[in-house]
Formats: sequence, structure tokens, C-alpha cells
Amino acid sequence: MSWLSITLIAYFLLGIAAIIDKTLLSRDIKNPFVYTFYIASLGGVIVLVLSPFFLDWPGIEQFIISILAGATFIIALTFMFWGLKKEEASRLTPMIGGTTPIFVFLLASLFLRESLSPNQIYAFILIIIGTFLISLDFQNYGAWTWIKKKIGINQKIVLPKIRKALFLSLPAAFFFAVSWVLTKDIFNHQPFWQGFIWKSIGALLMAFLPMLWKKNRDDLKNQKKEKHSSKTAKRFLFGQACGGTGNLLMTYAISIASVTLVQALQGTQYIFVFLGVLFLTFYFPRILKEKVTREIILQKTIAILLIISGIWFILI
Repeated sequence: MSWLSITLIAYFLLGIAAIIDKTLLSRDIKNPFVYTFYIASLGGVIVLVLSPFFLDWPGIEQFIISILAGATFIIALTFMFWGLKKEEASRLTPMIGGTTPIFVFLLASLFLRESLSPNQIYAFILIIIGTFLISLDFQNYGAWTWIKKKIGINQKIVLPKIRKALFLSLPAAFFFAVSWVLTKDIFNHQPFWQGFIWKSIGALLMAFLPMLWKKNRDDLKNQKKEKHSSKTAKRFLFGQACGGTGNLLMTYAISIASVTLVQALQGTQYIFVFLGVLFLTFYFPRILKEKVTREIILQKTIAILLIISGIWFILI
């Protein structure tokens, strides 16, 4: 199977995980540190299973890089989860995923000596435009209604807003980029499973740090006592099965291909998130409901087409 096929499957699974993350953080799990701790703990189980077979000492330099790759990934997840508590998944995830490849490109150029062709540069421009278009809030109406309301004689022209919660996407994108660039360096020097285990250990250590604060420990204990914990647990496990498999596949794709190209293809995840959110909003609004109008659908569709056009430039 080619790296491209692996990457597309990975982003499909990560799209499912993003939607489930949103439903859990909105209704069931209030503290993002607790949610991150659960995710890292599942990764710890994988470490215990694989360590006897694949874990070797990589040297002090690669040890530090591996730990940092896992730690920065957890930091990025925490910023993303804080954002998902306050913002629509179909807006926040494109903001993160659209800016992450830019940070990846800059960092990979500096530290891994990766470069982009002219077509790939065009791709990034299209992806950035599409990303910001899908994230703009035209006061809950849509671009056309917003324009009509603002061109009235007595109307004061006000530019569309980027919601405050979306600014959490910038640090999330930066730390994701740092993590993935460090991950590429890991696989330039270590076997796949060995590097994966050391990175997972770094993630686990970082996830434990917030538990030093009593409030987070109390939230963790209280979460286990929730009435609907069994339903929450099932949804969480399914989401993390998708997310964990998606991250594993994306990690493998990065190990055999350009980290910049793999991250740029993250635009495909937004299509899955957008369609998934539409499906839940119309058919299962008790699980997840977002503001949907024809204009908003048109706005996001145009944005997705721009992102797809950018992906096409990467592939040709």
C-alpha cells in the first residue's frame, strides 16, 4: 500500500475521532487534562505490550528528541481539546490542520532540509485560503446574508470575526508541527516500532504532569463516578480506537514519505469532519448539533474545494 493510501485512511479515522472528541468534551468530559490523560494511558498500554520486543536504548540525543516529540504532541492535544470545548469541530479542526503544514514546512526546511516545489507552494496557498474561509464566522448567517446586512445605508461595516476560541488553534498547530518534525527525525535514526514506543513514553510522561494538581486529580476521580460513564467509556474507546489507529498510520506514512506532504494532506480530514457533523446535526442532534444553513454549507463547501485543489497541486 502506498504512503498516499495510508495517509488518506489515517485522516478518515482521525476525522471520526475528532467528531467523537467534540461530543465528549461538550457533554461528558469537562476537563481536557483528564481527556488527554485517558488518551495517553491507552498509549501506555501499547508501550507495555510492545516494549519487550522492540525497545532498545537509542542514545541520549535520540532519547531526548523522542521524549520531546511525545510531550509536544500532548501539549498540542490539550490546546485542541480546550478549543473543542468552545468551538465547532468543523471550524476548529480546519484551523489547526490548515496552519500545521505551514509550521511543518518552516521547521522541516530549517531542521530536516526539506523543500517544496512550485506546485506544492501553490498548494499551501490554496489550503490556507480554504482553511480561513471555513473558519470565518459571518455572525451565524453566512457570507451572502452578512454582505447584504452590511451594505445598508445605516449599517456600519464590520469585518467577519475569527472566534476567540479559534486562536487556540495556533499554539495547537505549532506544537503538532514540532511533534511531527521531531517524529520524522526519529525515524531517520531509529526503527519504526522503537521510535514509536519512545515517543509514546514521552507523551505519557507529559500527560501525567497536570495530575500533580489536585483539581485535575479530583476531576479524574469524579469522572469515574459519572452516571453515564459506561456510555461515555464506549464512545471514548471507539473514538480512541479510530484516533490511535489513525495516528499510527500517519506516523508510519511520515516514516516513509515527506513529513511536509503528509501533513499537507490533512485537508482531507476536514471533508470527513464536515460530512460527519452534517450527518449528526440532521439525524442525531442530541449527540452533536452545529449551526447549519444553506449559506454556511456553501461557504464550507467552497472552502473544502479550495483545500482539495491544494491537495491536487501536491499530487501532480
